[in-house]
Amino acid sequence: MEEARRLLDIATNFRESGWPVKAKRFAVRALSLVERECGPYHRDIVPVLLCLAGAREDLADYARAGADYRRADDILRQANDPHDLEAQRLRIRTIRGLASITRALGRHLQAESMLKEALALAEQTFGSKDGDVVTGRSSGARGDVAGALNDLAVHYRHTGSYDKASNLHHRALAIAEETLGGDNPQTAAILHELGVLEHARGQYAAGERFARRSADLRLKTVGPDHPQLAADLSMIAALLDGQGRHVEAESMRQRAAAIVDHWFGHDPNTHERTAAVAVPVAEADALRIA
Repeated sequence: MEEARRLLDIATNFRESGWPVKAKRFAVRALSLVERECGPYHRDIVPVLLCLAGAREDLADYARAGADYRRADDILRQANDPHDLEAQRLRIRTIRGLASITRALGRHLQAESMLKEALALAEQTFGSKDGDVVTGRSSGARGDVAGALNDLAVHYRHTGSYDKASNLHHRALAIAEETLGGDNPQTAAILHELGVLEHARGQYAAGERFARRSADLRLKTVGPDHPQLAADLSMIAALLDGQGRHVEAESMRQRAAAIVDHWFGHDPNTHERTAAVAVPVAEADALRIA
């Protein structure tokens, strides 16, 4: 099991760094080891399945990703214990993953229902809908409420309900800042999504402020050469373009491109490079921190 955990850590790091192909490769190896040691429906398989499903989702392999998420959900439902907080966290992550796949396939009403289920479970387990947290819960667990709020906000942005999205993003941000701290990667991810939202509704100056805050946090948490920072810089460029500040925008794009070249190389056909470059305006989900 120690080797399986090592492989899962490697897979997780690759996924968070924008390398879904490598993440999938190591997750598959970890899954094989855990299945051999524990059997195909042991709860220890669930974190591996979630990492593998996420990597496949990043690669747009929605059928296999959905199968992995559903298998994880089946395992968790069989051993459902509302007092097992780690199991509840895994259930929340699984429902969020299934909702993301469902949305990607265009089934928006079903995705919304699933996201609301994830949020209700997170609030019931870890804190109230107003952002208060249950005494004794870890800050990481409290972040699941912020994550569920953020996912539902992204869904509403996709469906054009910008006011609902803004309200949920700001609730998520308040919880993340209160419980995880201002320098946490999840806080940066929420700020980035707020920048994307403001771009979508034409509030470019407001969006720039969020995107710059996100970039500042990425610089502190992942460093100056990370693709997540490149996503923020590209988002800032799009927001500057919206304000007619094209020279500044081009400078930001060049900084982002330099990071992508450093990280992924110059091959324009590399999947990871394509995903990183496409993030800014279209969507940042491939670099989402769960």
